[in-house]
Amino acid sequence: MPFQLELIQFKNIHHATQKLVADPTDIESLCIVGGACKDLNVDVSGLPIDILKNIAMKAENEVIPSNSCPIQDKCCRQKSNGLCGILCVLTSTKAPGIANFPGDFSHPPVTETHVIFHIESNANEWYCTGYYAVAGIPIQIDVLECMGAMGWSIRIGCHSDHLENCEELRRWSCISINKPLVGNSIQMSSAFGGLIFLQSPNGESNSITVRLHHVVLTLTYDSMDPNRVANWQHRRHHARGLWADIAGQHIVLNLPSKSLRHLKSTQLDEVLLFWDSVVLAHHELRGTKPKHRERIVCDEQPSAGYMHSGYPIVTHMDVTDPQSDKFLFNIHVLKKKGWWGVFHELGHNMQRDWWTFDGTGEVTVNIFTLHAMNIICHIQPWIHPWLEEQESNTRIYIENGCNFDEWKDDPGIGLIIYAQLAREYGWETYKQVFRQYEQTQPYLDSNQEKMDHWIEIFSRQVGYNLIPLFKFWGFPVSKSTVEVLHGLDVPKITDKFIEIAPERYRI
Repeated sequence: MPFQLELIQFKNIHHATQKLVADPTDIESLCIVGGACKDLNVDVSGLPIDILKNIAMKAENEVIPSNSCPIQDKCCRQKSNGLCGILCVLTSTKAPGIANFPGDFSHPPVTETHVIFHIESNANEWYCTGYYAVAGIPIQIDVLECMGAMGWSIRIGCHSDHLENCEELRRWSCISINKPLVGNSIQMSSAFGGLIFLQSPNGESNSITVRLHHVVLTLTYDSMDPNRVANWQHRRHHARGLWADIAGQHIVLNLPSKSLRHLKSTQLDEVLLFWDSVVLAHHELRGTKPKHRERIVCDEQPSAGYMHSGYPIVTHMDVTDPQSDKFLFNIHVLKKKGWWGVFHELGHNMQRDWWTFDGTGEVTVNIFTLHAMNIICHIQPWIHPWLEEQESNTRIYIENGCNFDEWKDDPGIGLIIYAQLAREYGWETYKQVFRQYEQTQPYLDSNQEKMDHWIEIFSRQVGYNLIPLFKFWGFPVSKSTVEVLHGLDVPKITDKFIEIAPERYRI
């Protein structure tokens, strides 16, 4: 790398720390120190920890995030991010403002020690220990036995979204801590508190046994546990952890404990069976089997949008209100209306690049949404309210000539052709098409190849030439695909959209 004189000041964290100590208002130094502490996992033993702690604990209200007063000013956000980085490495320290989120204890809870936890894993995921780390109270983890692949880690906090790049802060930007489980014993401390997880490495037949110290029993439930009824009854009355871990066979949900304590085990079983069925429906459509439990975490501020996919799926806190129709455990609403948003994000986790081309990232996901709505909630895909809301824009799109660039910019319009295929040929056809992809795993180098392959494989599956349908919606179909499907008959498909411009339904 070329030598740059002006970068000398950044070559060692101690230089930035000295500058910060001299001037605690120096945003640049604060961000450098905070970022190094959080992201680089630096050895802070040589730093003036007491001084850094003093700087963090004297933070003014304008840099302490809350949902009632989000931090929007850029300079204040930078300060808040820097302070958060420092808080991540401080021990025996409680971050200011955590009563807002993720929560704090009104009275010091009773902690337990010498708690044994054993887990066997065949997938890379988080396993809740059933205990909670209190903000500012160090915990200790002793590794008693570890079999299989190396690479276990310990996580405090289920809220893994980092918010450093967000334009506002409604909570501290990084409140989940993850450290490799190296050696026979490690100590950890979180200024924010949170559920305690063991995170497994990739590979099969991994197991670990640990002993936890200074932890608080929290609310957990596992539908696969034969003793779940008795365990739930005990934890409802004795577990004081602020967040809960509620697990089905194929999905886990993390909500505040106070949102769930009133529920009976039979109610939990019913809801978990519902969410399990959604995950299974998605896999059944794609032709695969679940390899790990999906996870949904409720957060004051997801890092992107109202809800986003991934591990975990992250959604807002409005779903934790037991009085709301959006409550994740409102089984009556779920069975009747489903939940488009959660079905959608689970669908994102199912997407394959083979059949998701430019402009369909928010479209092919909803094939799974429509399927789950249909088979679980008995809502026909063609008359789903979300699709019906697209009718006005779709008519305008067709009347204006079906410009494919516009099609790619509107997921509502984009989904209609996939719903037409479901209506005309059923979900069994989709299943067979997706299974062919899973079996062949085709190498498709461009968006055009992905489109052509989808049209060809679907046409061959149904025994009809579907090029007219795709051309109707503006799809550019290559000459080679036209020639390959030339021998198949064109199906007679008509509906309120094709009737707008029936002359365009042709090869």
